[in-house]
Amino acid sequence: MSRLVGSLVAAGISKSYGAEVVLADVSLVVPPRARIGLVGPNGAGKSTLLRVLAGLEEPDAGRIRRTPPSLTVGYLTQERDTGDAASGGEKARAALAETLRDDFDVLLLDEPTNDLDFAGLAWLERGLAAHPGSVIVISHDRAFLDRTVTRIVELDEWTRGATEYSGGWSDYEAERARRRERHYRSWEASVAERRRIEEQQRRMTEWEQRGYGQGRKKKKSKDVRRTYGAKLARVEKVEKPYEPWELHLSLAAAARSGDVVIRLEDAVVERGSFRLGPLDLEVAWGDRLAVAGPNGSGKTTLLDTLLGRLPLVAGSRWVGPSVVLGELEQDRSALTGRQTLLEVFRDHEEGTARTLLAKFGLGADDVLRATSSLSPGERTRAGLALLTARGVNCLVLDEPTNHLDVEAIEELERALVAYDGTVLLVTHDRRFLEAFAPTRTIEL
Repeated sequence: MSRLVGSLVAAGISKSYGAEVVLADVSLVVPPRARIGLVGPNGAGKSTLLRVLAGLEEPDAGRIRRTPPSLTVGYLTQERDTGDAASGGEKARAALAETLRDDFDVLLLDEPTNDLDFAGLAWLERGLAAHPGSVIVISHDRAFLDRTVTRIVELDEWTRGATEYSGGWSDYEAERARRRERHYRSWEASVAERRRIEEQQRRMTEWEQRGYGQGRKKKKSKDVRRTYGAKLARVEKVEKPYEPWELHLSLAAAARSGDVVIRLEDAVVERGSFRLGPLDLEVAWGDRLAVAGPNGSGKTTLLDTLLGRLPLVAGSRWVGPSVVLGELEQDRSALTGRQTLLEVFRDHEEGTARTLLAKFGLGADDVLRATSSLSPGERTRAGLALLTARGVNCLVLDEPTNHLDVEAIEELERALVAYDGTVLLVTHDRRFLEAFAPTRTIEL
C-alpha cells in the first residue's frame, strides 16, 4: 500500500495527576520515517507521553496535531496478554506482530523488548528497520536503542521537560556527558567570577572607608556597592547542574558455601508436555553461570529445577552445605500481595529493614505500602533488598533487568561485579550479559 506522508506533533504538552506534575511544556516533532528513543528514569513520564501521543489521554495544556488528520497511530502497551496458554515471549511476539502492521503511519512502542529472546530481538529490529512509518520507542535495552533509533528524547525527572539528542544510545550517553561537563565548567567559572568581584568590592569598601591618604575625603560605601553591583549584574548567572539521587546497590554473600553449590545427575523434569533432561550439571562456588537459549527451550524450567521447585521424575539433585539460595523470579510474583514491605521484612529489626530498603531506593513513604501497589521496578529493587537481608550466597536471577530503568540496570551491573557469591543468570539484555562476564554459559 502507498505510505501516507505526514507528521505527528506534540506542542507544549503538560500533564499532572493531582498535585504531581508528570510532563511540563514538552514538545516533540515526529516527521515521516523518524526513529526516536524515549528515555529517562522510571517515573519521568515516558509512558504518559506515549499515551498522550496515542490519544488515550488528554493533556492538561498543549495539543497533539496529526498531519493529515487521517494519520494512523499504533500503540503497544507494556502490559501484554494474549491468553494463559502462551509464554511471555509468545505474548510479546503476538502483540508486536499485530502492532507492526504496515497500515500504521506511526508506531508507539512501550518496552517492546521485554520477554523477547535474542532471536526475538533480532526479529523486532528487522521489523522496525523495514517498517515504512515512524517509530517512537521506550526501551531500557541500550544495545537495542543503538541498533534502532537515530534520535533520543530524554525526559527529565526534575524539570519534567524534554531534551533531544541525535544518534542512538551511545551517542546520547557521550553527548550528555559532554553537555554536563560544559555546564559544570560554566557554573564554576560563573561562581569564581562572582566571588572575585565580591572580594574586590569587599577590599574596596575597606579601602575607601580608611581613605586614600591624609586629608582625602572618604567615598560612600553605597557608591562602591553601585559600581560592583553593576559588574556582578554583567556576569551570567549559571544554575548549578542538578544532581539527581543515585541508586547504590550493595549485594554481599553472608558466608561462603562449600566448593559444590548444586549438583544434578541424570536429572529429568517435566512441565506439562515439556520434558527437560537428562541433565548432568555441577555449579561450583563463585561460578557466574549464564543460562542461554531461545524462548521455550527450558531456561526457567532449569532454574526451577536447581531451586528444587520442580520435582525430578528421574535422577538426583544435591545442594551443598551452607548454601543459601535466593531467587529474583521473572514475574516478581513474590511481592504482589497485601503485605506491606515492612511486613515482608518481619524477620528483621524494623530500623535495619528501613535502612536496607532505603539503600535500594525505597524510602519512608514506600515501606508501609502494600507490595501489590509497587511498580515493577520498585518490586525488583525490593526483591534484591530481600535477598541481601537473607544473606543469600547463591543468587538465581531470571531476567533481572525487566522493568528497571537504565540507571538501576547499570548499578545492578556494578553490584554483581562486586558480589563474591555464586550467580545463575538468565537475561536477554546484551549489554548486561557482557558486563556480567559469565565464567560459564549453558546453551539449552
